[in-house]
Amino acid sequence: MVRQKYRYLLCELLNPERDVDTVLPIKIGCLLERIYTSIKDCYGEIGLGKVLNRIKIVYHGVLTSTVLIRVPADFEKEARVTISHIRLVGTVSVICHVIHVGGTIRSCQKVLVSHNINKLHQQMLKTVDKAEKDKINEVLQQTIAEIKNLTF
Repeated sequence: MVRQKYRYLLCELLNPERDVDTVLPIKIGCLLERIYTSIKDCYGEIGLGKVLNRIKIVYHGVLTSTVLIRVPADFEKEARVTISHIRLVGTVSVICHVIHVGGTIRSCQKVLVSHNINKLHQQMLKTVDKAEKDKINEVLQQTIAEIKNLTF
């Protein structure tokens, strides 16, 4: 018997109707249900039967609006298409952007850290207020220092 191989999709949930800094009130159960509904819409009952109970949300970052989804390796391309079709989770309008596809959680963690650092840089460049820039720069330096101490 061959072991089941998985891929991990690191996704960013964007809300076009709100500011960048607002937290999206999304529940994991609603998102997983919406993924299954989208699979059924795109690939029918057979496609849903292939992955039913094999898709799992491993991580949900509430403050960063990121989600790490585990999918079977043979269904990875279909899952990317399905996730990109999601436009509504519960009552929240959402655009799902796949940032990275990896074979391990560790590789997705590394990409997530660099993605968050890039977002902090962009936010610092957009900010006009000096006090807010200093605060973002301080958080950025703390984050970089903590990353250097981490071992993946």
